[in-house]
Amino acid sequence: MNRLTDPRPVHVLKIEDLHAAHAADVGVILVQVDQMARINNSAGTATGDAVLDEIGRRLENFAIDEFGHGSCVERLDGPRFLIVPAAPLSLGALRAQERALHVALAEPIVGDPNGRLSIRIVTALVTRDEPVADQLRQAGDQLARPASARDGVMVHAALSGGEVAIHYQPQYDVTTGAMTGVEALLRWQHPELGLLGAGPLVTAARAARLECELTEHAHRVALAEMARWPRQLGNLRVSLNITAADLGDPGFADRFAAMAKAAGVDPDRLTLELTEQAMLSDPASAAEQLAKIRNLGAAIAIDDFGTGYSSLALLARLPIDYLKIDSGFTRTIDGNDRDRIVVRAIVDLARALGLLVVAEGIENERQLERLRELGVATWQGFLKSGPVPGDQLPGLME
Repeated sequence: MNRLTDPRPVHVLKIEDLHAAHAADVGVILVQVDQMARINNSAGTATGDAVLDEIGRRLENFAIDEFGHGSCVERLDGPRFLIVPAAPLSLGALRAQERALHVALAEPIVGDPNGRLSIRIVTALVTRDEPVADQLRQAGDQLARPASARDGVMVHAALSGGEVAIHYQPQYDVTTGAMTGVEALLRWQHPELGLLGAGPLVTAARAARLECELTEHAHRVALAEMARWPRQLGNLRVSLNITAADLGDPGFADRFAAMAKAAGVDPDRLTLELTEQAMLSDPASAAEQLAKIRNLGAAIAIDDFGTGYSSLALLARLPIDYLKIDSGFTRTIDGNDRDRIVVRAIVDLARALGLLVVAEGIENERQLERLRELGVATWQGFLKSGPVPGDQLPGLME
């Protein structure tokens, strides 16, 4: 039923069979996985293929559970999948399943433990009047279109309804094992579907051009929680994620400073994380905003380092304090000579520039021992803890 590794147009036969058996139009769902280039670049195409295989399995389980045996899940071109239910369904019935489908894909995937993949979904009605392949191509084009008004409504509802939650993944000193900081990660506390990963909300915000609003809201939530933390958490450094859209906003640094002051949080406890691509999207604006943030006392980290195409000259000029090694490198550091060489090169580069290194995605003691050997300062990963609500952090320090 599931031809993930050998994409072929058998879905045409499936849809035509349903047309013939039921004399009805056939509703289908198309799913596109974004951010795959980051995984392919950092961990290799084999890991990327494994991620897509896992997504395919989840889609298959979802299709069987929701639409019955005989439903078909197929890999199309690139990171796209097609779901054909076992019996014809209306567009309304399929759209009612979109959020549940986001839930099925929201749990962390090996190769993407922090849930940074984003998923786009579109439903389409395949009629008997036009060639099936042409209709599927037209439906696929919708995945590349700008946001619909529904995306903006969804984001505004989440912001105004208090649905944005922050979970914190602890960061530990490699030498002492002490918790030294946390990374604040956005979660969506959906009123009907429960706790979701960041992907669905971030995807909608990006499409609706509401990334800055979502970032600001998430920062407000995290800063307010920090201000209420008990004394034992008072020395933890908190890393907050920012985007290219934030750095392109001339007022971002000033608003961030005002938020931290209003919350009563010392900027010395804060680190702002951005990816290489965000840094490169507008270097002049990025440099200006980052300089203002550094002047506040906050630190700057480059996230997923090694997965983009950054200029080393630019890296040397920008005000940066930390480099975060992508989990794609650290996951195989205990057995892959090439990844170990890359990590060592990043550590040597960081030392030359006076920067500290944080390693993401540590899952076992062997990986941690390799980090000690290479001189990495700090790590985070499921070896000790995934992201948790702030009230669980004191228990992790014991």
